[in-house]
Amino acid sequence: MSHHDRLETTVATTNAAAAPPDKLAASTTFRRERTPSLDLRVFVKDVHDVHGRKRPLQVRPWSSVKDLKDQLSRHLHVPASSQSIYFGPLLSSARELPNHRTLQDAGIYRNGETLLLEIKGRHCSSLLSPSPSDGGVAPISSLRNKSDVCVSSSTLDLCPKALQRMVQQSRRGMAVGFKPLLAPDGSGGSYFLSDARRKRVGVFKPADEEPFAENNPRGYVPHSSIGNPSNMGGGDGGNDGDAGGLRQGIRPGELCLREVAAYLLDHGGFSSVPMTTLAEARHPALHSAGSNWTLSEGGAGVGAHSIRASISGADLSTIVSTPSNSTSPPELVKKVGSFQEYVTAECTMDDISPSKITVGEVHKIAILDMRLMNADRNVANILCQRIPEDPDQFRLVPIDHGYSLRSKCDVAWFDWCWLDWPQVKEPLSEEARSYVLNLDIEADVAVLEERLKLENDVLDNFRNSCLVLKAGVKAGLTLYDIASEILCRNDPSGET
Repeated sequence: MSHHDRLETTVATTNAAAAPPDKLAASTTFRRERTPSLDLRVFVKDVHDVHGRKRPLQVRPWSSVKDLKDQLSRHLHVPASSQSIYFGPLLSSARELPNHRTLQDAGIYRNGETLLLEIKGRHCSSLLSPSPSDGGVAPISSLRNKSDVCVSSSTLDLCPKALQRMVQQSRRGMAVGFKPLLAPDGSGGSYFLSDARRKRVGVFKPADEEPFAENNPRGYVPHSSIGNPSNMGGGDGGNDGDAGGLRQGIRPGELCLREVAAYLLDHGGFSSVPMTTLAEARHPALHSAGSNWTLSEGGAGVGAHSIRASISGADLSTIVSTPSNSTSPPELVKKVGSFQEYVTAECTMDDISPSKITVGEVHKIAILDMRLMNADRNVANILCQRIPEDPDQFRLVPIDHGYSLRSKCDVAWFDWCWLDWPQVKEPLSEEARSYVLNLDIEADVAVLEERLKLENDVLDNFRNSCLVLKAGVKAGLTLYDIASEILCRNDPSGET
């Protein structure tokens, strides 16, 4: 320290000692106000902690992931090499954050964000290993070298025990050789998973196989991926913004989040949404890099055998000979997506008349769609289960909520198949009315924001639709009045 610096320090100390206590406190407060803290307050959650506890940390916005690991090492006494850091509900598409990436690069800009920590190797407690008692839910690392499926660690605490058992049954089915079976219809990749007795127990929808995602098995892929092997089967995937999706207001690869959100927002099972969670899976039957495409679907234009790859300057002999000379099996791609319980149904609403459905069953579907502003409620995604006590009546089970909770409100009258059914013009029952009026909108918004990381535009639209629904029900309006006059438009080319 120089003589000039020591002199300033001495003068400052003398003035502080001579100042009255009230003026000293005011001076201290003023200094604190003039130098606000630049630290971010984030939380770190161990993915194996059954209690879901979080550890607060003060970090700099420009800190790297390695800096964060070093700070955790001082607290947990676990080396940085044994730590894996993830961020977001999809665990960064099942890839851990690299050490060189900064927190800002990972999308962490504000206080209160939660990062997920996985401790690997001998530092991980044996109590955290999968066992039959906890449904056999394995950590992320269990999927690295085999065909398997497990509940994603980011939503493990939200996954019901019954659904965890279904995931365990699917694992046993894969172990005995029953591969995921691609559904015959739909625009994305939906796979039926079976247990060891070949009974279907779940439906897995990988995020990278959604419409216009990079590995869609039905040919709905981004134009940049056609004929470009480097864009298939890896990378961040999907399109930026809304470009290329079947509906505006949602990015390809995020439909699985909406599937989970629909279940989490169906409080008490009022609308009968099947149990849903995020899951991770590996299996050769899952589509990757055009492996399941026929020639008519463009299978010759993607993958390692692509003709365009040789035209662009690649060595064709290398491309062709490498797979045949390799003795090791091809590396399986780890996929993240939604896992939903398989529901056995008599038929869909495409096969029966709405007159067979009670007023209450129709109302529960309409209330759910109005809350979520679902833009894909057609008769094919409403399952019908015959009621044993009254075989002439059916119970409705809604599925396929991927096009809900969008950042754009453009739901039209034809997006809701129930809008022209006579039941929606009937007054609400006391049960349905009480359910709507007791909805805690802000608590639901907090779940969508904190656990699924949905955007602010999505949260605002959800909040507004719920407020409109509650106000309409409180005013005594029917669901038809609220839907047709306020929430949806009659002209598909007009204003919202």
